[in-house]
Amino acid sequence: MKKNNLIVSIILFLLCSTIANAQYTKLPTIPNNTFLVTDFDAIGDGKTLNTTAIQQALDKAKAEGGRVIIPKGVFLCGPIKMYSRTNLEIQKGAVLRLRNDIDSFPAEKERYLNFIHVSNVTDIKISGEGTIDGQGEIWWKKFTAKEITYRRPQMMFIEKAERVEIGGITYLNPPNTHLSLKNTTDVYIHNITIQAPADSRNTDGINISTKNCTIENCSINTGDDNIAINFGNKNNAVNDPECKNIMISNCAFGYGHGLSIGSYTSGGLKNLNVSNCTFEGTTSAIRIKTARGRGGLVEDVTYTDIKISNSKWPIFISEYYPKEPATPEADSTLPINDKTPTYKNFTLKNITIANAQDAIKIWGIPESPIQHIQFINVNIAAKKAAQIYNAKNIEFVKSSIIVDKGDKLLTYNADVKGL
Repeated sequence: MKKNNLIVSIILFLLCSTIANAQYTKLPTIPNNTFLVTDFDAIGDGKTLNTTAIQQALDKAKAEGGRVIIPKGVFLCGPIKMYSRTNLEIQKGAVLRLRNDIDSFPAEKERYLNFIHVSNVTDIKISGEGTIDGQGEIWWKKFTAKEITYRRPQMMFIEKAERVEIGGITYLNPPNTHLSLKNTTDVYIHNITIQAPADSRNTDGINISTKNCTIENCSINTGDDNIAINFGNKNNAVNDPECKNIMISNCAFGYGHGLSIGSYTSGGLKNLNVSNCTFEGTTSAIRIKTARGRGGLVEDVTYTDIKISNSKWPIFISEYYPKEPATPEADSTLPINDKTPTYKNFTLKNITIANAQDAIKIWGIPESPIQHIQFINVNIAAKKAAQIYNAKNIEFVKSSIIVDKGDKLLTYNADVKGL
């Protein structure tokens, strides 16, 4: 009897944990139909091009809904489209590999087609223990050599979608971004691995413009932003931010540019919570960036229980992008308009930073200083001082900054307390 009670308790705990972790997100509902791509003549030998066969399976699911299964094997494939109420399941031992014959790769409107394209849908799931491989190396080399004029394909592009779940998959080496989700609602991304070389070109891990989004238990090493939150909808209402209710937790970020907000922020962001994450060797970690002409309201952002090591700019919050002035005195106040950046109400709590180059970089613009940042139990060891320029109501509570030599804090037009 006690054993049965224990089993019930474990099941309830796991269920409650899942519900808690996906608290912002409504999960997709997928009909109980199954479509095996090999039944449509797909061959997993790593040589046969399976675009037509896999698309036929997805088209069948479009009509009825259900699981489209990629079984064990290496399935070479070109651009494909998914539709509502579909789960693309890439099973253990399966590799869905993008063709890399650039000269004959499909293109429209001066863009190479994305590998997996999803648009205007509801209830989408990409799951399994398999791999999606973008074979991106040839694309990066040709792009660097300026031998590609069209925009390179993204690994997965999802837009105007509701109820999206992505879990379990390993993503490797896209020609461009790994995952891009634009104007989506109710997104749950969990337990995925993203991997591309540190010098790969524009291989952002996850780009999102979402409402009600949970990202957890992911490992991301890539050549650009590990995660980028962008929101540049010029027509978005001020009281309805383009991005809101986003939770990122229990993720491990390796090399890459960090967890970035911006640089386009005109659509607005409200209520971002980042917790229990590690950053090891990222160029930056907590990174918020925009510029005059790209700005909007970014508010109610919280980072808790974060460990950062070997980062050049572990905390980088700037209203100048891509480059700050030579000195804060070098800039002058400009008129405020609807694209003026506005940052306010940030909390950083229980954060440890080791072996950083610059302790903190906070650069506001003079006409719109960054407002209300609270550092609670934030302890930083860095080579160079913290820079806080054009900022109001910056408070340090039970926090410390240790630098190799010289001043630990440089300020200009800034209200800083507690250090």
